[in-house]
Amino acid sequence: MHESIDDICKAIDENLLRNLELMEEKVKTNVQMENILRDGYIELAKAKYIRGKESISILQVPADDEKVATLFELETKLTEETGKIIPNFDISLKKTDKEGDDIQDPIKWFGVLVPQSLRIAQKRFQESLYLAVRAANLQAEITSVLDKLQSLYFLKHAYCPKSVNKS
Repeated sequence: MHESIDDICKAIDENLLRNLELMEEKVKTNVQMENILRDGYIELAKAKYIRGKESISILQVPADDEKVATLFELETKLTEETGKIIPNFDISLKKTDKEGDDIQDPIKWFGVLVPQSLRIAQKRFQESLYLAVRAANLQAEITSVLDKLQSLYFLKHAYCPKSVNKS
């Protein structure tokens, strides 16, 4: 695997750089998700203002749990790398439910002619779901890189005598 201490140090440096890149990407994803969620809430407030606060509320959501179905399906794939199991998430839009029936778009709970701002809010919240999955995948990869770093540090300390090992 690693022949010398120089190879181990180079691998540590590469993993540290990768970790920083992943953290930067995760922060950007979180900021983007916050902005999209904020826009979604603003659009939802506009829709409530246009239609009235009673016409767009929790009262329009069906009380039967059987009628409520998610539009998205989360898939989790587990991959094993260096003895650790790393999850990888994927989200997709479902067309039918478990029985094979078409899933009703939840926006139709609020009427046939809903304000455009309500449709925009729905799209914003759906976009935020995709970003949340992206952030979860980035976090899983960060955890994987940190595990690799820990094993490389252990390997480095095993190679180096204690008098030389000050880094």
